[in-house]
Amino acid sequence: MTSDPAATVTAASPIAPPRPSWLALRARPECVAKARSFASTAVFGHPFDAYEIGLIASEIVTNAIRAACALRTWPDDLWPIGVEMTVTARWAHLAVTDPDHRPMPGSDEGGQLAENGRGLSIVDHLATSRWVTYVERGKTVHVVVAAPGIELTTAELAEIRRLE
Repeated sequence: MTSDPAATVTAASPIAPPRPSWLALRARPECVAKARSFASTAVFGHPFDAYEIGLIASEIVTNAIRAACALRTWPDDLWPIGVEMTVTARWAHLAVTDPDHRPMPGSDEGGQLAENGRGLSIVDHLATSRWVTYVERGKTVHVVVAAPGIELTTAELAEIRRLE
């Protein structure tokens, strides 16, 4: 037993916010595999399906690489794609940033799936929530996945958005 009162955790003790993990990527198709591995590894020890999390990451990063390459050719010393994963026992938050500030195109035009864009349908099927934030020099696609058997409340989703 310890006599140090600072070492005692009580119900009133604040809970530290979850810590994100980061990955920077080149704008190249072969980097999608790195993103998939990064995201799958980030959920190790948590109740998430690593395959599904990796699939979501690969779909969102593929779109980010396409967007970055549509802007320009990127030299090897620039890594314009950012991937952030934050994982808790209740949810996983994936945020992928690319340098294209233009709005994302829709994935369904005229009732038919576009040639590109099927990945967002997959993401939306697996995720609890998806949204995009825009800044002058880029955008970030956010995806939240609830742990199996967990239904996130509106307040929890708002708190996750606040953490971004």
